[in-house]
Amino acid sequence: MFQSIPTTLALLTASALSFAWPPPSWSPHPHGPPPTWQQHGNHHHHDDELAYPRQRGPDYDYTSFTQDQQSRADAIIAQFRFAWSGYYTHAYPHDDLLPKNNSFSDSRNGWGLLMFDALDTAIIMEQKDIVDIILDFIPTVDFSRNNAEPVQEDGVENAVSTSLFETTIRYLGGMLGAYDLLKGPFGHLGVEEGKVDALLSQAGSLADAVKSAFDTPTGIPVNLQHLSDLTGNPEYGDLAQKAESYWFNGDEIWPGLTGGNFSVQTGEIQDQYGGWTSGNDSAYEYLIKMYVYDPERYQNYSERWQAAADSTIAHLIGHPSSRPDLTMAGAFDGNMVENYTEQLACFIGGNFILGATVLDRSDYMDYGLAFSEFCANGYRYAASGIGPIEYSWNTTLLASNFTNQTSLYENAGWFIPDNTAYHNGQAPEAVESWYYAYQVTGDQYWRDVAWAYTLAQNRTERVGSGFSSVNDVLVESGNGTQNFMASYMLAEVLKYEYLIQKPFGGMYDVEFGKGNENSFVYNTEAHPFRVRAKEPV
Repeated sequence: MFQSIPTTLALLTASALSFAWPPPSWSPHPHGPPPTWQQHGNHHHHDDELAYPRQRGPDYDYTSFTQDQQSRADAIIAQFRFAWSGYYTHAYPHDDLLPKNNSFSDSRNGWGLLMFDALDTAIIMEQKDIVDIILDFIPTVDFSRNNAEPVQEDGVENAVSTSLFETTIRYLGGMLGAYDLLKGPFGHLGVEEGKVDALLSQAGSLADAVKSAFDTPTGIPVNLQHLSDLTGNPEYGDLAQKAESYWFNGDEIWPGLTGGNFSVQTGEIQDQYGGWTSGNDSAYEYLIKMYVYDPERYQNYSERWQAAADSTIAHLIGHPSSRPDLTMAGAFDGNMVENYTEQLACFIGGNFILGATVLDRSDYMDYGLAFSEFCANGYRYAASGIGPIEYSWNTTLLASNFTNQTSLYENAGWFIPDNTAYHNGQAPEAVESWYYAYQVTGDQYWRDVAWAYTLAQNRTERVGSGFSSVNDVLVESGNGTQNFMASYMLAEVLKYEYLIQKPFGGMYDVEFGKGNENSFVYNTEAHPFRVRAKEPV
């Protein structure tokens, strides 16, 4: 059905990771705020042997990695084609591939989720045969009907539900991102104009099908606002902005920082738990991205983001006692800060970097790079090379319930605060931040950090006809895999891994060129939208 996977895939298995485990003892730097980016890392005594100063450190060694960026990029395309081939052979036109037994599931409405999520990645990688298959399929979807099978529980058939958030960021975002790329920097692929226009038409059909959900105060602004701008119909954007206003007017713990649960009836914030973690992450992410999308219309979003960022710096910053050289933002419950974060919060590095360049704030840059390094360290010290779902540096909790991870904490500066949550994989948030970090610094270190993750994924997550998460990130082999290939593996992970490794840039890149301009802004599912800014920031 497809051409054989390119021989460059061999590069992924031939390259050896050289993480030391357990790592050598660590001598922490003095406690304090994050150093500037030039100071990050630990220099080996024999720097004259290295391709760049941070190629080797006391807890990592990247000197065996190929420095041929095209071969890296080709290997990631091969991973993408392998994942796509498994899906198309065994799961098309359903939502998800179950790679261990070559089966499928419909986790998101049964509309062919993976195709919508993978489309703009295929465009960026210029895999036109895959692009054509997906473009032929999308006009056939009826968004007025949820095609997923009803769930059976205790003999009772429960109706399926549709997640507004996931439907918007994945399906709607996937169509709009592909539309912008094919109408812009990838017009040279020669896709029929009618197939491209069908993306916008179907995006409108989907938005019409879900807009009733906005009768209650909930919203995902950038996706729907972009649809309004493309179609000339202000209704979609107005719905999202009305929803966003409830959050802006809610009670704050500190300026810009709020709890994360809202009443769908009144719009009131119902709790005081928050941070840049799950349930809150995308809300803060989109504030600065809306400003990048259109600085004239969304100056107030920039101000709200700056308030949240400044409060984060003032109140949430933590340094693990065993690794005070590391810096991360914790979560909070009321005005009590928790020494805790999550894989999902690893996007914070890239978000602060974006805020730093568009707002000209060097302090945001320092923190953004420090946050990116915290997550690089997380992946480095997990024996599998796959970072954990949760991170804690709460030493009281460590001593009471997690003494089995004391050695890990002493070396890594974190432990997993749930002995049933060692699984993970297919996570995009950290590599997203590493991509931003590379774009603004040009430091090969970030490419190598990302390449180490790519190699680890291919070694531990590749199973059957696709990829799946590993069972134990603290075991070098991953201790086997689960049986679900997430659509965001193709939408986000492989896209960001490709973008950071490819040896050439394009206007679709974030922080592009000497001016770090953003002609495109990426939604939370890594779908790129052409900005409406008169002068990209």
